Amino acid sequence: MAVSIIRYLDDAGALHWGRLVSQPPTGPNDIVKVIDLAIDGNSSTGELIAEFEWNSKAFERGQVKQIKAKSLQSPVTKDATLICQGLNYSDHAAEAGHHQRKQNLLFAKASASLSGPYDDILRPAGVELLDYEVEVGIVLRSKLGMGDVVDDSNIGSYVAGVVLCNDVSARDVMFAASFMQWYQGKSYRTFCPAGPVLYLMAPSEVAVTLENLEISLTYQGERRQHAITSQLIFKPAETLTQIASITDLGFGDMILTGTPGGVIAQGTPKLIETLKTHLLDDASRREGIRVEMKNLANFLQPGESVSLTMRDLHADVDLGGQHSVIAEE
Repeated sequence: MAVSIIRYLDDAGALHWGRLVSQPPTGPNDIVKVIDLAIDGNSSTGELIAEFEWNSKAFERGQVKQIKAKSLQSPVTKDATLICQGLNYSDHAAEAGHHQRKQNLLFAKASASLSGPYDDILRPAGVELLDYEVEVGIVLRSKLGMGDVVDDSNIGSYVAGVVLCNDVSARDVMFAASFMQWYQGKSYRTFCPAGPVLYLMAPSEVAVTLENLEISLTYQGERRQHAITSQLIFKPAETLTQIASITDLGFGDMILTGTPGGVIAQGTPKLIETLKTHLLDDASRREGIRVEMKNLANFLQPGESVSLTMRDLHADVDLGGQHSVIAEE
């Protein structure tokens, strides 16, 4: 049976891993009940998963305590490798101008971007086109490498759990810097709020759960994004097989599976023409993109907030939510 794992700071500044035994939080002012786990709070997510694999019964015992949700940290630790999928829902691909997806788009995101579910998102100096992306992160329970072929019959041997993530993006850096710096535009500190929980599953639960996760994002009180993972174009098993043909991943590493439609940035014909016409002219491309995007929409501003939620529809389980305020770096 799946369990919800949290990671938090106590009043003395010490880290703890715990199992959630109450409803998951959706905001920083919530109070939740946890059982501390008998594992060093400084242990990595990979080490936690290894402990769960070795002795899952130990996760069921302990004394219940109450903690403030605002103390929660990312349940994915910063030693993890983060691989992302782009344009993996048809409505998002369409709004970006890619109506026919024929190849899986993979890119990297720095793990230093990981932050807690209720931390501020810091807008870097000079960034004007700050955007949100609600996503499901899948966390590995075993090594993935050359020759591995993943399908629905064995995906539970590779995937340990899922985490709600916000793949925050600086669109002006992604598309306007020299040769379009996706890694930089995705990787600033605080650009990957994660949590509140790591939803750890038994291997037999993984395949059906990965088809039935519902995610949503609300911006300034208005729902902007909503999807169910059955709508993913390139499914997790196919994606893991492709990644295995390229590189090695291990315990605790995470794949962000893509965001649905409803992001602020839209791939208008004028924007696409600007990208093509000024590919080698950084200054003209940046100015053209900045003007076109800002004429169409308001991007994330200091003082504004985004809220995200995730739910396991198959098990009828809420997996909590995030709430982040935008702040100047």
